[in-house]
Amino acid sequence: MAHLENEFLSKKYQKWDNFKDDDDDDDTAVPVRSQTQYDHAGDADIEIVDQMLLTPAQLEKFKKLDQTKQEIWQIVVRKLRVWSASSQGAEEGDDAIPCRPYAILVNNIYPLGQVVSKKICDPPEVYPSATEILKLSLDAMADPPSSIPQHRPDKIVFADKALVGQLRRSYAALGIECTYLTESEGIDACISELSGHLVRKDLASVGSVSEKPGLALPADAVAAWYEACATFVDLAPWHKLMERQSVQIDATESISLSSKPDSSVQGGSVYVSVLGNSEDPNDDSLKGLALFFTRTDLQRRVLPPGQTLALMENPSLRRCAACDKKAPAGTELKRCTRCQCVFYCDATCQRTHWKAHKVNCVDPKTVAASDSKQAHMWGARELSVFFGGITSMPFDDLDAIDAHQARVGNYRGQALYPTPLLFRHGEPSAPLPSDLLWLTRGLQAINAMLQTAPAFLNASMAGLLGVNAKGEPVDTTEEAKLMVDIPTLVGGSERVTLRNSSVLSMHDVEALRAAIKKKHEEKLAAAESGAAVADDTANDGSCCVM
Repeated sequence: MAHLENEFLSKKYQKWDNFKDDDDDDDTAVPVRSQTQYDHAGDADIEIVDQMLLTPAQLEKFKKLDQTKQEIWQIVVRKLRVWSASSQGAEEGDDAIPCRPYAILVNNIYPLGQVVSKKICDPPEVYPSATEILKLSLDAMADPPSSIPQHRPDKIVFADKALVGQLRRSYAALGIECTYLTESEGIDACISELSGHLVRKDLASVGSVSEKPGLALPADAVAAWYEACATFVDLAPWHKLMERQSVQIDATESISLSSKPDSSVQGGSVYVSVLGNSEDPNDDSLKGLALFFTRTDLQRRVLPPGQTLALMENPSLRRCAACDKKAPAGTELKRCTRCQCVFYCDATCQRTHWKAHKVNCVDPKTVAASDSKQAHMWGARELSVFFGGITSMPFDDLDAIDAHQARVGNYRGQALYPTPLLFRHGEPSAPLPSDLLWLTRGLQAINAMLQTAPAFLNASMAGLLGVNAKGEPVDTTEEAKLMVDIPTLVGGSERVTLRNSSVLSMHDVEALRAAIKKKHEEKLAAAESGAAVADDTANDGSCCVM
């Protein structure tokens, strides 16, 4: 994960008293051109605030200025594409809290098409008040760019309807029409230029991921994605599940974000593992979720080095990679002759599964001869979503969160932002829209399980081991499953089936069987003594012995 390591986040906050807009620092003025027409239809939902923000002296002074007919100014408030220190929050000696400073741009969008004034807000993390914006516009009238006389514009427009409502009466007193207009062309270029100016002046910085492209999500899917992530963070599943306590998700519905390529998914099975388990409340290990498209990839990634999968030694724990069934009593599943770690009922199941398996079917001899640094082999394609601080996010995604008022999860008083990644043979890249559909399924499945049946993995562990609640061997051809309805990325919901897909070594199997048997014996002893006995499934969902 990329984190911003820069002196500007370790300094104590200082005001923008060093900011100077030197003409010789800017190559050329960034033109601002009008893009849209007035949104008169949108005027109906503007709430006009009955307040006068002008003093009598200001009213008298500015009404005397000449007014240029048909001149239109647009005032825009935006967060800059840089990181700097917030004015509050950090104790003396601690790293400052990062923030993106707010800036106010006063633009003459007609007829000149240029910025006439700009200001970095102070404090930088606080959205400016209507009074502050009014003052800046009055200063621009009284002190316009060189060679332009003092004057009033004919109209002042905002892309923020709340500001229109708060300032309409004050501007009307000066004979200036105040209304709503979507942002004109060139604003992004102005923001980029001003942001670059601060970096060049050594007043701010950008992170290594700040200018990377944002997620390729349609507008109506943005809030759904961040809601799934926020709920996951709020539930803190890394305190309840170990990485090897993984879940198989069986989906049957097809979901499409758009008609574009790589924007839809079909039904199928995937395997998810929660990352970052630790019993230490102060542990700062990376938190997140990993999603695998085959059980083999899951096992390869989460089994600790030096341990052997239990199913490799105990045939009764094996399941067909195609149909997920166990072998009938007295028989064994057939092993893939190449990788030797995937099993099938018969040749038909193997042919059915070959398309998905061939990209991950690796000869063990090749693995042994490979670089020792790659002992934990990556699958051909894996997905992950990691959670970190705000500076780990691209500016485009942070802007999308603001624009759609998306929710961000909170863990131990800190907002954690999601970074989804696609790994191809271990190489990270930006996820496709279809990958985000799968990750949403994974996140929402864990959310639903923890909210509705937090003890599911513990309760189904005995069946996974082929024993009953007494620790006695039983036929577990049909494993326990949990049906849950989860929200989708496109609205609505889908029903998925969850199964316990925990990755176990022989040591785990022996320890768990002993624990199950011991628990049963303790229950019998308690019952004989007349003590109250809790139901097997009534627990807090904490980790089993692994």
